[in-house]
Amino acid sequence: MSFQPVLPLTGYAGWRFLERTMERQQEAFNKSPATQKELDYFADNIGKVKSADELVSDYRLLKVALGAFGLQDEIGNKYFIKKVLTDGVEDKGALANKLADKSYYKLAEAFRFVSSGAAAATVEKDFANELSLKIEGAGYLAVTTPTGEVAYTRNVGLKRAEDGHIVTAEGYTVASIADTSLLRGSDDEGDTNNEKIVFSGITIPDLAQSISVNDKGQVYGYFEDGGQGLLLGRLALSSFADDESLAVLGADQMDEGADAKPVDRETAYFVATEESGEPISGRPLQDGFGGFVRGEAVEAQEVFDTEMIAAAFLTRSFEVAVGEQDDSMRLALNIDRELAMLTADNMSEDAKWFSIMGSEPMRAVFDTAFGLPSSFASLDLDRQLDVYKTKARAMFGETSVVQFADDAIRDKLIKLYMIRSEANTGAGYSSGQIALRLLGG
Repeated sequence: MSFQPVLPLTGYAGWRFLERTMERQQEAFNKSPATQKELDYFADNIGKVKSADELVSDYRLLKVALGAFGLQDEIGNKYFIKKVLTDGVEDKGALANKLADKSYYKLAEAFRFVSSGAAAATVEKDFANELSLKIEGAGYLAVTTPTGEVAYTRNVGLKRAEDGHIVTAEGYTVASIADTSLLRGSDDEGDTNNEKIVFSGITIPDLAQSISVNDKGQVYGYFEDGGQGLLLGRLALSSFADDESLAVLGADQMDEGADAKPVDRETAYFVATEESGEPISGRPLQDGFGGFVRGEAVEAQEVFDTEMIAAAFLTRSFEVAVGEQDDSMRLALNIDRELAMLTADNMSEDAKWFSIMGSEPMRAVFDTAFGLPSSFASLDLDRQLDVYKTKARAMFGETSVVQFADDAIRDKLIKLYMIRSEANTGAGYSSGQIALRLLGG
């Protein structure tokens, strides 16, 4: 059973009670089993999403995504939401950029990895996620620099270059093992006398849909869904008699003064020296060499801010739960949060007022607090802007939105809204009583 907010009073008195108990009530709501179940599912599955279509097709993921931006009522408008997500925010003509309600822009911005632009950017596949590796145990990866110099590193965050070769983040070509058994597609771990390191590297064909690298450094390419992998090559490892005597690549050009930074042996590039001895190369997981394990994933979904979405979902969901009992308090919670963020934005004052007018929840609070009729929204926008500014100056002292950064000013706005909202519902106040309450009596 989900947590139900406690709201024993209505109107401004109820709002003050909710403010005092907010922290405890929000915490109890956050810990409710139903809420945690939704967030756990989101955290476990959002990383699997590759497109807007996949996101809108999963009701539970979409529920959290929309709920985080106050768009939970749009969950049935899948085609519309898919269009918002697919267009993204980069193109000026994108749907999210045209909509007055900027909640859609924030949604598209947060989930930009499913936009058509993001999809287009992955057409030229670099497989950086699959090639994000670490060496567990002994060994260095051999690479060649653009100048042809051979270097060695334990930094195995790799990618596919434009020519198809597997390279380091710096663009250095990664060496591999040339072996007739590999060329035959065999996984034979027997005689290795016919294998040697080659610096032409491993090439991933353009037609490869995906790749995988196992702990032995074997790189497989997959060319159709469910198809058998084709062995493209094997990453080699090298060791040295004295690897502490390896020289840092380019060390002769580096400043070795008192402020020189210590060498990170897990990320630096080294070259062999007379003291280190010549490299001894071989297969991973054989002859004392370590193996490869997956490193930190680098694709868009992995850097997606799941915690931010979860926090926003919790806040918005609590507001919805409050609104199920008293909608005016939901709108008060919304305006308190939204105004605090809007006033910090660097957009112009007029743009901030237009953002308020374009947000149905914020507009409802201001129109009620200002005592404006429902027909007011049908006026010309410039005329509405003038009225908003005039009302703001009369009630709060300034025409600007930035004045609502002040907690006391926001509280005054909410007080006006709550009292007038309660009066509009026919709470039984006379006009004189309403006036006294508005004046603080």
